[in-house]
Amino acid sequence: MRKSFLLARSNLRRAKGQGAAIVALVFLAAMMLNLWLMLSMDYRQNFDRSHDRMNAEHVTLAVDGELTETKEFLTQLLEQEEGVDTFFLSDSMHMVGSFDYNGGEVNSDLIFLEKQSAVSRPVGRVEILEDSGAESGIYMPLLYKSEDISVGKTVEISIGSNKVSYTVCGFFNSVMAGSHNCSLCALILTEDKYAELEEKGYAPKAVLCSVRLKERAENENFEAMMKNKVSSQYPAARMVSNSYALVSQSRYISQMICSGIMSAMAFLILLIALVVIASNIVNYIQENMKNLGALKAVGYTSGQLIGSLLMQFVGLSLAAAVAGAGISYCLFPYVNELMISQTGIPYSVRFLPLPFLLTLMISGGTVALAVWLYSRRIRKMEPVTALRQGLRTHSFRRNPVPLSDTGAPLNLALALKTTFSGMKNNITICITMLVLSLVVVFSGLMIRNMMMDMTPFVNLIVGETADSCINVTADMEEDFLKDMNGDSRVEKIYLYNSAEVRHVDGVALIATFTEDYSKVNNQSVVFKGRFPKYDNEIAVAAKYAGEKGLKIGDEITITAEGKEACYLITGFTQISNNLGKDCLLTREGYERLGKMQSASYYLNLAEEVNIDEFHEEMKDTYGDGVNALINIRTTVEGAASVYVLLMTMIVVAVLILSAIIIAFVLYLLVRTMLNSKRRDYGILKALGFTTGQLILQTALSVMPAAAASTIVGMIVGSFAINPLTALFLRGIGIVKCTFVVPVGLNLIAGVGLVLFTFGIACVLSLKIRKITPRALLAGE
Repeated sequence: MRKSFLLARSNLRRAKGQGAAIVALVFLAAMMLNLWLMLSMDYRQNFDRSHDRMNAEHVTLAVDGELTETKEFLTQLLEQEEGVDTFFLSDSMHMVGSFDYNGGEVNSDLIFLEKQSAVSRPVGRVEILEDSGAESGIYMPLLYKSEDISVGKTVEISIGSNKVSYTVCGFFNSVMAGSHNCSLCALILTEDKYAELEEKGYAPKAVLCSVRLKERAENENFEAMMKNKVSSQYPAARMVSNSYALVSQSRYISQMICSGIMSAMAFLILLIALVVIASNIVNYIQENMKNLGALKAVGYTSGQLIGSLLMQFVGLSLAAAVAGAGISYCLFPYVNELMISQTGIPYSVRFLPLPFLLTLMISGGTVALAVWLYSRRIRKMEPVTALRQGLRTHSFRRNPVPLSDTGAPLNLALALKTTFSGMKNNITICITMLVLSLVVVFSGLMIRNMMMDMTPFVNLIVGETADSCINVTADMEEDFLKDMNGDSRVEKIYLYNSAEVRHVDGVALIATFTEDYSKVNNQSVVFKGRFPKYDNEIAVAAKYAGEKGLKIGDEITITAEGKEACYLITGFTQISNNLGKDCLLTREGYERLGKMQSASYYLNLAEEVNIDEFHEEMKDTYGDGVNALINIRTTVEGAASVYVLLMTMIVVAVLILSAIIIAFVLYLLVRTMLNSKRRDYGILKALGFTTGQLILQTALSVMPAAAASTIVGMIVGSFAINPLTALFLRGIGIVKCTFVVPVGLNLIAGVGLVLFTFGIACVLSLKIRKITPRALLAGE
């Protein structure tokens, strides 16, 4: 062991630059690996810890109506259900509403609670995280804490078609109702403001029902059962609900995306590091064959020589992995701050033994395996052959670029000879550039579809969008439509209403229906098959259809309001609004099951029309006939801005990492090349070649492998990037990604990648200036 240690130390002294570069690559891989493990393991579990700590519910249901009667019915219903562990009912108010946030607008089903009632609920309680102590105002979910929404500032909230203003008193955490991603969003009012809103009547009274189940896995089925029974008892009652499964997924969409990208980057960087280590071991054996032969001749065993390499590289890797994992804890607060803008659940950064140990095991284990595999040839090395530099016979290998016959310029011909004689280096460059080409294509895809033009992202993730959504009462619908069709400011108006239904053999689905799907703006919502045309047809979310084994042409039984009907599946949809639990029907198709109590219409307005002013006019004209007015444009911008910011930071980070990786890989390869060809460079200088010509030759020798692999990587990446992106988004209901692949941007990026590689190779080759024929002769 001591001999192996001395050899390892000697190798490190003679290859400090090589060691530093390998440390840097493993450091980056370990940092990304530990961040991924923290995000995918403990960060997601933070939801369950918060859920248990606050005794949160597995099913939440808010039912509008007469409080006493509704409470009695729900109490009787829940007491009869064997699967219920405990439940709690409390008074609240419920209405669709919106408020400004993050440069856009948040729209959700708002549940208004009185402060003391909210914090004292035995099931589904909230915890106040920041409290100014003010006696009058509103407490907002932590998710919305920002520069514009902070303690002491005023927030204006649209409740239906009415607006109210409150002073922000503080912020709270509610696991099941602390975000617009939860289907319903709780807002807490002080006692005086709650009484004031109740008196104004802007939001109907509702019973908020929180249920904990004995078996958490039954949450979706129990939610559907409850809603079916309530709707059968109170057909006209407005309801909104969520379940543990829905909330736990929807609040961690950004975590899922970020975790997936970090894991991919971690393993790609680690792969590059392993390739570089393998290449260095092969070059080390080739360059030090004479020394290795001498060591074997004086009694060193093959095991000791291999052990010294294992000690050298694994020792460096473990040290780098410890440092990388440690730095990841310093970076995690910034990652957490970004995640909270979508999760809304506080997280305390602390040391996590399991991710740390897994990071060390993966980093050290893979490096050890690579070193062992590529150093085994030392066992076959005979001392005599090694002392002769490994020459058993004369080399009869074909000369790939004979200088006497080639018509290429001399510098290019010499560069090509170097290229063809260093196939191991070429393999390393090819793998590195192939991996980084995929990263660059992904970055180009995000830049084109999220930063330059958000439309493809919005169409894929959100689904249908327009300028405005106006929900009117059923008795006002006819007059409203007549007026809108005669209004020159309205370019297009169409019904786009949603209601909850239930698949008899499955769970609750959000059904969206219209009278004519040819009028909707986003015709790509149904990506396979077609939209429903008749009252017995339905289009189902592809994710849900895959889970239930449904195919186009199958029949599916849907129930709502105590009625059942069979529908023929005509197509598959994909949008993320309901995490892949939705369907499309015609209006006549929905009316086979239930009657609309109100109607939501989407409007495309003329370019010069101010949407908010148009809404004010609609409110004045129709009064109580309008239930809600939604500026879809600002709502989408507000919701999408979080993901745009997240993706912008990820793209910048991966591009910087790509540049660093190229620099380190080329540093190792060029350094190895300069050491192995030091004598050749001295001879070429003696023959009259200038330093500039030799630098150009060295840089050009890298370019064939770099350019070819970049071209292949860009072409393959352009075809593979949408399916790979769909893998990251599958959890939110996307099964087929339809982002626009920016061919021109990819071409520019590919050229930039090759030119950057050439520039780095030139810079790293400047050490040729220090090689002089005189110094080489003196060394002889």
